[in-house]
Amino acid sequence: MFKYRVFKSPEHEFVMSVGLGMEWGGTGSSTVGAEPFNTYTPTLFFGKGLGDLPDTLSWLRPVAITGQVGYVIPGRNFTTTFGVDPDTGALTADTEFNPRVLNWGGTIQYSMPYLKSSVVDLGLPDFINHLMPLVEANLQTPVSNTLTSGTLTTGTIQPGVLWVGNKFQVGVEALIPINPQSGRNVGVIAQLHLYLDDIDPRGIGKPLFGSPVQAPFQGI
Repeated sequence: MFKYRVFKSPEHEFVMSVGLGMEWGGTGSSTVGAEPFNTYTPTLFFGKGLGDLPDTLSWLRPVAITGQVGYVIPGRNFTTTFGVDPDTGALTADTEFNPRVLNWGGTIQYSMPYLKSSVVDLGLPDFINHLMPLVEANLQTPVSNTLTSGTLTTGTIQPGVLWVGNKFQVGVEALIPINPQSGRNVGVIAQLHLYLDDIDPRGIGKPLFGSPVQAPFQGI
């Protein structure tokens, strides 16, 4: 993924970036959905914190909203699979159109570290003050070349919680399908993020270009 920040407003806790992702074709097994062609995804990212709200709404300042919209462009418009009819022995050809898909979604999260440091210290246990409950959505909508795929939106809603430390972050989320076409069971995903620049700021965490840049606001 190539990503470039195009706008930021620290006073309004807003940031916007554009990116280009690429999945290399032929690098995985077709049994798990790997395609034989490249896929390109230009994407718009944004994040907005609510720290600029007035004092009457100070309890909402730890809320942050992030979102992204990407347009998935397959390297081939269609894929044709050849086979043999088991009854007649005749050669068969099955053509599947590869749709262009809108990948969209976002998160809404509440930062307990931000609440303590920038709004009010409620005297809660230290473990609670490191939590960040959130709800995430990841959705896909075919928008063109949809002759064989249809245009139904699929995806998941993912409620969960993060625990944010000084050098790492752990989290767990439920994966709830939005419709039967997205899945029929609720799943679980866990994650571990290591902050390389905090673990070793003079080594593996050092930026390749330029100097370290502090995040414009907490939570995004």
